[in-house]
Amino acid sequence: MPRLTALAAASTLGLGLLGLPTAGATGLDASPATALVDQGIPYGDVTGDGHPDILLPDSAGNLRAIENTTDTAETGRIVAAAVNSPTGTWQGVQITHHSSLRGGIGHDELIAHQPGDPRTSLYQSSPTGFSSSTSFFLNGTVTQGPVTCLDGGGATIACPSELGTDWSNATQVLAVGSVTNETTSTPARTNLVAVIGTKLWLFSPGSNNVKLLAPTDTLLSGLDWSDYDLIGPGPANGTTTCTDTAGTTTTTSQATLWTRERSTGRILAYPITRNPAKNCAVDVSALADPAQGTVIGTGIDPTAYPVIGSVGDLTGDGIPDLYGANSAGQVTMWPGTTGDTTGHPGTVTGFEPALAH
Repeated sequence: MPRLTALAAASTLGLGLLGLPTAGATGLDASPATALVDQGIPYGDVTGDGHPDILLPDSAGNLRAIENTTDTAETGRIVAAAVNSPTGTWQGVQITHHSSLRGGIGHDELIAHQPGDPRTSLYQSSPTGFSSSTSFFLNGTVTQGPVTCLDGGGATIACPSELGTDWSNATQVLAVGSVTNETTSTPARTNLVAVIGTKLWLFSPGSNNVKLLAPTDTLLSGLDWSDYDLIGPGPANGTTTCTDTAGTTTTTSQATLWTRERSTGRILAYPITRNPAKNCAVDVSALADPAQGTVIGTGIDPTAYPVIGSVGDLTGDGIPDLYGANSAGQVTMWPGTTGDTTGHPGTVTGFEPALAH
């Protein structure tokens, strides 16, 4: 049994996380490439042990990783000191991780945004933890500049005024994974999804370590997403097989967006697929309306679980899972279940009962 599952079953997962002293294991593994060779590309993994990690701040403002295999799982290993956060504490900072915006990285790097800040930061991992960062604007560079806007179908549109050229109006930023394909031999760069104003946007990775994002941004939805918490489980819609106009058939494993509807506690899923009518172009039409997502879970009350998220497969069965943290920092996990074995094998269609904290 994976250690994280065992800890949850033993009711010890994450106990006291927000009241920990600063002593204990720190930093990241010096050789994360080992996990890449042994177990494939470990999306969700920040510590280099080949398993996804949940990141939460402690009461001192340090960022800790609840790991799947190490003996520090009950308390969390410090992966970023408070002093290295954008504000001097990781409490209140939006954090997300799924692969990296840089190419060829065999583990996750951290993306952080302080609400109201005009820049978002990419933190590179090192043996001492997340300490070195690059802050960038909407165009993906350290220098503020214009961007081009597209609609969900790929047509150029006028950029809405609330978008601007920085992240000041972003209320949520999520590393959602690759909307193109994660079934590759090298780590796929992540896309970002963000709520800016009330609208939902997609940001594509850039071409190199200087241009972290492409300067072309896609408006996924002009509707109101302010009641929805964005969740990135990775490719939770199984695989998509599509044949283009040349007769070439490809199978891809693409990112899925989940949300928690705050007013109801429902978990909704929005698959990103391929459109055979458009030569198998990436199809983001399922994200046009937040209310039209497929309901895959219920009863995840934001008052009980103010933090909600996913880092992919936590139980070791290959199926993405959901976790929530209460106001005391205690973590509860809901293992994902699959259905639709013929249409989209591997699609997460629900969750097992909670593994209590």
